[in-house]
Amino acid sequence: MEKVLSLRFVKMPGSIPLPPGVSRQFKVFSGEGSLKGAPAMTFDLDKPHMRGVTSIHLEAGPGWSLECTARAGTGSWDLKSETGVSIGRISGRGSLRKGWKLELLGGGADYELADPDSVARQTVRTMLGGDTEAMVLLESGELAGTLTRKHRDQSQGRKAGLLAGLKRFVTGRDWVLDIQQQNGGRELAGRETLIALASLGLVAVVNLDLSTAD
Repeated sequence: MEKVLSLRFVKMPGSIPLPPGVSRQFKVFSGEGSLKGAPAMTFDLDKPHMRGVTSIHLEAGPGWSLECTARAGTGSWDLKSETGVSIGRISGRGSLRKGWKLELLGGGADYELADPDSVARQTVRTMLGGDTEAMVLLESGELAGTLTRKHRDQSQGRKAGLLAGLKRFVTGRDWVLDIQQQNGGRELAGRETLIALASLGLVAVVNLDLSTAD
């Protein structure tokens, strides 16, 4: 039996005022429940394509940052904690292969969001349900989850506070990162790893949004 930790990336509509210096904002909700609760974290992008510094505001505790260190090509980013310590590095795989890699600097597993065509398994096709926009999450080369677009059901939208009156918000789709875990194996992502995985997901979401229609 598998546990699934879901991270839903909700892009704030253009009609919602953003803080000064913020060009785009994503709120990340944990779990498949309603959106009326507080987000687990909020990403504030100073550049719309993440070629600057992205501030990460956590539900509890000081914020982190995701700093772009290579603006050309597929880009690369350093993830830093509230004390400025580098936690991980995210980089693109190159122009010929769609995907992004996360290297945790403290050791442990490496993660990757990869094109499902690079993982020729029936399990992957079943998990994605034919979704052509989806990515697969790999942990040290092993299948660990998916990044797919999912419709937001109306019950979630109606409970979403001030945003509930926006039809596009109520009926729209969000990118959702589903992290799978076999019972008896390692625990679901700890705090630092969870922030790192959400950051990896954000890099993929922003880049995928450039090439896919909503």
